[in-house]
Amino acid sequence: MADKVTQVFQPSEPPVHPQGKPVSQEVQPEVVQAQDQASIAEEVAEVPKPPRKGVLKKLIFFGLFFVILLIMLAFVATKLKPASQLLFGKKGEIVWWGMQHDKGVYSSIIEEFEKENPNIKIIYEKQSPRDYRERLTNSLASGKGPDVFEIHNSWLPMFKTELATLPTSVMGKEEFDKSFYPSIVANLTTEKGIVAMPLEYDALTLFINEDIFAASLQRPPETWDELKKLVDPREEKSLTIRERDGKIIQSGIALGETSNIDHWPEILALMMFQNRVNPSNPSGQKMADVLTFYTDFRRQNVWDDTLPASTTAFAQGKLAMYFGPTARAIDIAKNNPKLRFKTVRLPQLPKNTPSDPNYSYNTFWVQSVWERSSNKEAAWILLKFLAEKGSLQEINQNIKKHETLEKVYPRPEMNISLREDDILGSIIALGLESHSWYLADNTFDGNTGINSQLKAAFGGVVNEWSARSGEKALNVLQEEVQKILIQYGVSLR
Repeated sequence: MADKVTQVFQPSEPPVHPQGKPVSQEVQPEVVQAQDQASIAEEVAEVPKPPRKGVLKKLIFFGLFFVILLIMLAFVATKLKPASQLLFGKKGEIVWWGMQHDKGVYSSIIEEFEKENPNIKIIYEKQSPRDYRERLTNSLASGKGPDVFEIHNSWLPMFKTELATLPTSVMGKEEFDKSFYPSIVANLTTEKGIVAMPLEYDALTLFINEDIFAASLQRPPETWDELKKLVDPREEKSLTIRERDGKIIQSGIALGETSNIDHWPEILALMMFQNRVNPSNPSGQKMADVLTFYTDFRRQNVWDDTLPASTTAFAQGKLAMYFGPTARAIDIAKNNPKLRFKTVRLPQLPKNTPSDPNYSYNTFWVQSVWERSSNKEAAWILLKFLAEKGSLQEINQNIKKHETLEKVYPRPEMNISLREDDILGSIIALGLESHSWYLADNTFDGNTGINSQLKAAFGGVVNEWSARSGEKALNVLQEEVQKILIQYGVSLR
């Protein structure tokens, strides 16, 4: 089996990854009939001169008329001004929508900021995850704000016209680039500038059940070859245990399906990056190899659609290994406080040379400023304050107090003390080799969101994949993916 996997994932070169105008007051030339000069003189002489006082009255009248007219036009123009040109919010009052954390996580740091900036008041409002992206989109479109809002790192194309850029007067590009992980910098830097501030970092990782591994005397896999062998039901010490009728009692790994595997989009994206497939152009033999490898776990009955969702199965102790971001550790611990688990580095492909890169796939949340906020600069000053080392430490302490699990810092140098952490250490180890794209699960972006649309496109191919229908299926997938990306103005390179 190891030979087959090596053939499936063979490293090669990376992909190229109007309203009307006022009537003119100029006197237009007139055509005058030729007349006898004497007749003209008589007519002129007969015209009595109006009183000078009357002329002044008329001038004053018309002057007032035009002033009133201009005032009325200005008033109407203001009322008819498009919502996109109106500024939101009360000056000095910043409304901040967050989704992940309760107000308690930020209360102390907000108090500190308001003391240093007494002319600014922060109103933090936690939002429900349900339909969050759609509610945020509608609120911004209707001109109701908020000034600052939390979005997933894959949502930038959906909000590109609403995102304000970070002013260099607040934080220069050089400082930003040096402060955060390279993948964060690349992700949050657009053609028009930097459009979000990170307060944390997360990525896909591999969770293992420590008791299952100890009982089987197995060590965590470092490569995909090793992982596949560990869970092969035909192997003597397989981590996959089945009854005689084939029913799965304990699964070695949740792979091969989409219906009940949480975070399968991130897993598939990781495999594509590792096998040098451009996710924007999922075609060719390398993409076929990725799909074949992923679906092999279904064909070998390592996992099936009768099992609980993978996060639940792992929490129940019925799954030896599970892929998910570190944030999932909170859910797992809540569901089963007695479960002994940790995370290890993601499995990699066999390397041709020691210098071949490792790969990780990130998925995290960031803070952005609304382009139509009347407090744009103040909002960016707030976000920079929050992203400073002391603020991040205080926020993380509050997260640990309220939610039991810390977050990985977006600043690499701040993670030195967390390298050996049983949950966070695995993604810190690969933080400098991390990538991102628009395949992400559990982002609450709604049916029309970029994540949901791409998930549906790739999921359809995964669920029906076979070598015989491969070329046709990939052609359809490529067309669907590029259509979705073009809809959001994403480069296909």
